[in-house]
Amino acid sequence: MGVASLQAGERFEVAAAALSTLAVAQLVVYAAMQVPVGILLDRFGARALLIFGALSMSVGQFLVSISEHLALAVVGRMFVGLGDAFVFISVIRLVNGWYEGAKATRIQQLTTNVGQLGQAISAIPFAAMLGVSGWTSSFMLLSAVTLAVVFLALAFIVNDRPGHHVKQSSQDFKTVLKLLVQNVKHPGVRMAFWTHFTLQSAPSVFLLLWGYPFLVEGQGFTKPVASWLLSSFVIVGFFVGPIISWFCAKYPKRRSFLVLVTVFALAATWSLVIGMPGKAPLWLIAILCIVLATAGPMSMIAFDYTRGFAPKNRLGSASGFVNIGGFTATFSMMFLAGVILDLYKAYSASRGFSVGLYSLDGFKWAMSVQFLILLLGTSMFMLERSKARAKLFLDEGIVLRPLRVVLSERISRKTRKIGR
Repeated sequence: MGVASLQAGERFEVAAAALSTLAVAQLVVYAAMQVPVGILLDRFGARALLIFGALSMSVGQFLVSISEHLALAVVGRMFVGLGDAFVFISVIRLVNGWYEGAKATRIQQLTTNVGQLGQAISAIPFAAMLGVSGWTSSFMLLSAVTLAVVFLALAFIVNDRPGHHVKQSSQDFKTVLKLLVQNVKHPGVRMAFWTHFTLQSAPSVFLLLWGYPFLVEGQGFTKPVASWLLSSFVIVGFFVGPIISWFCAKYPKRRSFLVLVTVFALAATWSLVIGMPGKAPLWLIAILCIVLATAGPMSMIAFDYTRGFAPKNRLGSASGFVNIGGFTATFSMMFLAGVILDLYKAYSASRGFSVGLYSLDGFKWAMSVQFLILLLGTSMFMLERSKARAKLFLDEGIVLRPLRVVLSERISRKTRKIGR
């Protein structure tokens, strides 16, 4: 929908806030289904949920392809969001069923990078197909390709590697809810939630909806240049993904350093782009895309945290809860950006200025909403990190004594030594 947003606005003849519902409806369903899907994942396994998810996404793309009005397209995107909710954390669970430790971290990042190939397909060949074949044929092809995944899943997917099968849970709802509460109560899982909340949202908003019109209508780049800038996310991901996984595997206690550095880079680059008078030069937009592309793989650190804090029998519900974080922030930012674009156009008209819906100044105000997300997410991440560390020390029997007590004991020992 990112590269189709301009054509969707013309097809359905709607304003920015209404157009944002195409992506927001998808992500609301996606986020709302994370915990239920996590519970189902712990019970039925990844294979069954992947099959259902791909089928739901195929139906959703078909409805979008035949839609003549916004309402039906929104319903179709809701089916896509429903299916996507079943797919992503099932893939994460599948990786954890076949690999452990540092290898699981590497494979998880590689899987994420391969998944980003869909962004390259969207940004270049699908965008070109939209221009040549039109809306219906393009989305109909997506529906057919997604349906093919159903048969691939039936033929090839196995939940766990031989000899390491984990019996799926059959607890009643009360027990399942209790396990979910245990996940949410753990500060390490909450820290993972805020990691995903902070790092996943910025690149998702850019790729899924507002990046393409921002580049084409706001910054004035041609559509091919905008497509290549969006497809660069995949190239960057393949480079930085293995580096991130290597760092996390070798220095697991320094993962929060990567999170905070990425937050700073996001805030700094967006500040330069938004604060610069007029349009930003291509080199600065390229740097912005590199930083946004890096934030996506960095957000996978959240699931690395989850694997360390949640036992395997409730890893599905823990991953579902964590995944809510990034996409709650994403659909909130998407909708607020659309509202701000509409408000800026109305405000300009009231002052006697005629501006388009996707004006540069309107986009600068609209994209500023992510600073609120970065501030909130980073503050909560730091709070939960301190709680998680305190719990870890407590679980390992490490007593944290006040600094004055430690210094007093050291002075006392030195005094006795001098006396002797």
